[in-house]
Amino acid sequence: MGAVSVAQAAERLGVSVPRIHQRIADGSLSAERIGSQWAVDERSLLRIQERGKAGRPYSARSAWAIIAASEDDRDRVGASGPAVSARARMQLKRLLEPAAEPVADEEVVRQLVVSLRSVFRNRAQRRVLRAAPADLVDLRADDRWAMLVDLGASGIASPDVEGYLGESDVDGVVRDYLLVAADRDANVVLHVLPDAQYPYPDSRLRLAADLAEHRRPREEARAAQLLHELAVEWKAADR
Repeated sequence: MGAVSVAQAAERLGVSVPRIHQRIADGSLSAERIGSQWAVDERSLLRIQERGKAGRPYSARSAWAIIAASEDDRDRVGASGPAVSARARMQLKRLLEPAAEPVADEEVVRQLVVSLRSVFRNRAQRRVLRAAPADLVDLRADDRWAMLVDLGASGIASPDVEGYLGESDVDGVVRDYLLVAADRDANVVLHVLPDAQYPYPDSRLRLAADLAEHRRPREEARAAQLLHELAVEWKAADR
């Protein structure tokens, strides 16, 4: 995915050119100066467009309840009460129904991953960082991870490190590995959880949400395929 001009970004968001410059200045829109002009990162622009269209996001509690429902974890989702349990299953059904048919084209993929990003946006705070490449092996093996994201399980090999950390461990990991905020050259993704939140390490739905957030064609296609697989199983079980 490439870049667009400030004027093109303003047109797509329906705002003024000065507003785009404001967003670039406050960091809410990624851009690179080329000569005297700004080139706006299209992935960053799409993120803002999606958030403007997605409506009110689900809370972290609701997002994890849906993941629990997809795992048929009645104990955890039921602990929040019968109303939460019923609502989570209804929301899961609503998410899976559009994925019941085979993923046929890019537009279908786009619609499914937009839904994933909208529903699960608040499941954890996502921090994109960079570590020295020589530290990645030790970082991956650190026992403070609540769970590492296994992109290999989705058929996508990656040397990067991605995983879920309890919030009380984040500062220590960032300090010990000298992690710094990054964008284009990031090689570490931290999903920061409340310490008590179970991260569902084997959940395909959670993995689909992780993949969708990468906003790259291969990851998005695999996220949509995982959602389709779950939808087929859900329909067969007639839940």
